[in-house]
Amino acid sequence: MTLSYQQEPWFALLLSRTEGTQRSLIAKQLGISPATLSQVLNGSGLYGTGQASTERIADKVTHTFGRYTCPHLTEEAAGEPQVVTAEQCRGYAHSAPPTGSPRAMQHWQACRQCPHKAASAPPVPRAINPRNKVIPIQQEAL
Repeated sequence: MTLSYQQEPWFALLLSRTEGTQRSLIAKQLGISPATLSQVLNGSGLYGTGQASTERIADKVTHTFGRYTCPHLTEEAAGEPQVVTAEQCRGYAHSAPPTGSPRAMQHWQACRQCPHKAASAPPVPRAINPRNKVIPIQQEAL
């Protein structure tokens, strides 16, 4: 049985990225748990029944592995659309300001105003919350 979201382009992109790669690494790149990734790929759990929305996952896949039309590079190319990968977009937008080239500085400054900047941001690592430790009860000496 094929679910409706499994026909969408973001799902095909996700499948292509998971082929031959550990799913836990892909899940880490997306900022989701390996269990969630497995449920989405297999169409199981709440994703399989349609009770859970895949909108957040689709957004993360698109912004982690997708492609963007770069407004700055398109403007430089006299309006001919220039497409960059999400990884390249992250490299431009989330790097330190370049100091060696005025052209690179202009591109970096354009990235500061770009609508793709927030979407291409690397996932923020979640804080590790250790489980409560059970403290054994010591018996008094009789």
